[in-house]
Formats: sequence, structure tokens, C-alpha cells
Amino acid sequence: MRQSHASRRAQSGQSLVEFCIVVPAFLFLILVTFQLVLIYRAKTTLDYAAFQAARAGSISGVDRSKMQSSLAFGLTPLLATSPDVAGVARARAKAELETRLFASIDVIAPTRAAFNEHRERQYDGRYALPNDSLAFRDNRVGSSGVSVQDANLLKIKVTYKLPLIVPFADRVIAGFSSLLTEGESYRPASMLIEEPVSGHRRLPIESYAVVRMQTPIYDSNRLAR
Repeated sequence: MRQSHASRRAQSGQSLVEFCIVVPAFLFLILVTFQLVLIYRAKTTLDYAAFQAARAGSISGVDRSKMQSSLAFGLTPLLATSPDVAGVARARAKAELETRLFASIDVIAPTRAAFNEHRERQYDGRYALPNDSLAFRDNRVGSSGVSVQDANLLKIKVTYKLPLIVPFADRVIAGFSSLLTEGESYRPASMLIEEPVSGHRRLPIESYAVVRMQTPIYDSNRLAR
């Protein structure tokens, strides 16, 4: 009986040790999974927002301000906390601020070289990358490496620094991301240190979008070098 009682006490102590090891690890796994789900949700929303920004650029001659406004509009559902009008208005205002501070839009194509090669004088006397009658234009590739048809494809890259809001998981994801990259140019400081306003680390996520231009491009300074 004494041996049986001692054996039960030993098993009880062993179970307590196993509980202290397994439960924190399980809770931490849940936190990481929850943060990864939020990252996936943000990436899906950013893909839609990037398409909205590219579409705005295609109908405005690659106007950066209109592209940024459309990007903020696309990110609004990500920041909404209530479905009422006031909640949507707050989310829209927050999206505008987030876009200005933590998002960037880079035009990958067309390039200025393509603009200079294929530009034509328009009815108002200004030079522009033409957008009309593309099916009937010469499709030969020139020194810029693209034809006039391909020069009318707008490709952008959108980068958004997503706040990691789940405790403990943010440190692991940010640290793991830094291990996968090399060099300071690939490790933004905002991803590795806490943001002074919200206190959250931020992880840059990227999305690409390609649409065909619907209007001529007049300003080559809006294009990629």
C-alpha cells in the first residue's frame, strides 16, 4: 500500500510537470495560429486594394493621389470594427492615415523609356503615351524592350506594413522573418522594433496588380525609371 501511494504521488508530480510544459506551448501555438490567420486576411484584403489602386491609376493617367485614395478605400474593411455608418467612417479615416504612414505604391511598368519611345502629340498639343487604337498600332518592340501595346500595361507593387497585434506571436514572427533575410535593406526597422504610437511591431506584406491603361499618360515622372 505504501509503494502504491508513493507511486501515485510520483505520477501526480510527473503529470504536473507535463501540464506546465504542454499548456504554455499549446497556448502559444494558438496565438501564433491566430496571428497567421490575421496576416492571411490582411494579404487577401491588400490584393483587392492593390487592384483598386491600379484601376484608379489606369483611368487617371497614373495619378498617385487617386491611387493612394483607392488603396485606402480597399483597406477600409481590414480596419472596420463595426458595420454601422459611424464605424465605417472611422475605418475609412484610419485607412487614410495608415496608407499615408505605412503603405507605399511603386510603379513597375510602364517605364519612362517606353514613354519616350512611344509618345505622341495629342489633340491639345501635349505629348502622351497613346492609349487609342492599340489593336491597329505597330506592335514592334523598340529600344525600351516593349511595344506600345505592352507599354499600356500598368503594373504596380503595393507594400503595407501590417501591425502584429497578437502578444508574443509578434516577436516570434518578426524574429523569424529577420532570420529569412540578409542585410539591413531587407529588414525595415518598423518590423524589428515597437512602433512608438501603437506599440505594435509591423510586418511588411506586398501585393502586385496589373491592369491595362484606359487613358493616355501625360506625365512621365509618374512612371518607373
